[in-house]
Amino acid sequence: MKKGFIYLKKMPRAAVTLALVLCLSLCSVSSSADSLEDAEADRDEAQENEDAAQEVLDQMEEEQNQLISEVAALDSQMSEIQTQITELESQKDVLNDEIEATRVDLADAQAAEDDQYAAMCTRIQYLYENGDVEYIDTLLSSASFSDMLNKSEYVEQLSNYDQEQLNILIATRESIQEYEDTLEADLDELESVQADLETQEAELSATIEEKNAKIAQYDDDIDAQQALVDKYEAEREAAEEKIAQFEAASIAAQVSTGTTIYDSSSYSGTFMWPATQGTYISSGFGYRTSPTAGASTYHKGIDIPCPVGSDIVAAASGTVVISQYSNSAGYYIMIDHGNGVSTVYMHNSQLCVSVGDTVTKGQVIAKAGSTGYSTGSHCHFGVRINGTYVNPLNYL
Repeated sequence: MKKGFIYLKKMPRAAVTLALVLCLSLCSVSSSADSLEDAEADRDEAQENEDAAQEVLDQMEEEQNQLISEVAALDSQMSEIQTQITELESQKDVLNDEIEATRVDLADAQAAEDDQYAAMCTRIQYLYENGDVEYIDTLLSSASFSDMLNKSEYVEQLSNYDQEQLNILIATRESIQEYEDTLEADLDELESVQADLETQEAELSATIEEKNAKIAQYDDDIDAQQALVDKYEAEREAAEEKIAQFEAASIAAQVSTGTTIYDSSSYSGTFMWPATQGTYISSGFGYRTSPTAGASTYHKGIDIPCPVGSDIVAAASGTVVISQYSNSAGYYIMIDHGNGVSTVYMHNSQLCVSVGDTVTKGQVIAKAGSTGYSTGSHCHFGVRINGTYVNPLNYL
């Protein structure tokens, strides 16, 4: 009996958290299966839900990582803009210093020009007091000093020295004024560029803040989705345990009726080493310290380190009953060898056989990898007798 799984991949982000809560409360697999078939159906349903939830989790993490990358790029742009603003501030300080110095020079030039003009006025006054009154009255009635100079009949009366000195002083003052105007224009341009950069800085800051808020929201959603994945994994493992119980009950029934069942002596030492390029065991069967988050503290098999992509072979002939992905086991295979005996091969990078396939001893069934809860490429090899995991070393 299939139950509805709320698929989150297409949902709006704002509804994700609510949907996760609904999933946790509605999408439960029964732990009270009445038959082996029901338990297997529960296991398959839990596996399907776990895979779908894991897919959503992977997408969330991918989207969050994309946001983190975007923020890193924006931070880099922000740093560049701030560096440019600092450089502009330095250039503005230099320009302001030059403008201040130029204004001092301009004041000095104006003072020199005024002094020269005053000296000329003194000489003109002398001419007025000692010369032709009509001539002096005409000279002093000019509209401006420049007008007075342009009147050729008066210019020839002025001292060549006064004329040259005044022209030099006027040219100097005008040159200084032009330089100041240029500096002021350069300063205005720098301030305009700085204003544009500060606008960009503010916009970047707002964008970064917005993306960081989304990243924080993803943290909450990812935690909730991980809880959902863990829930389905627990349901699958509970269903697998229920299957083991039914298998054990079946074996017990066979014993009670005198039916031939599994004889461990017929298998002891006959299983083939499953990792073609693995030569030693890195983690044995039984209690251990968990090597990574999610890994068990009671190891239900042996780990054989081997290169990624190397061949994993069937330890004995049989029928493939599981060939799929699990959040914890990664890509894994289970082979039923009959009489209550099965072998398990976990953490593969590729599966080469499908459910229902008949395989022979030594046939390539998978390629080694490090999928699921794994710290490196290896083959996890497990042996199940009547649904219970036993030490594989007793059968290799």
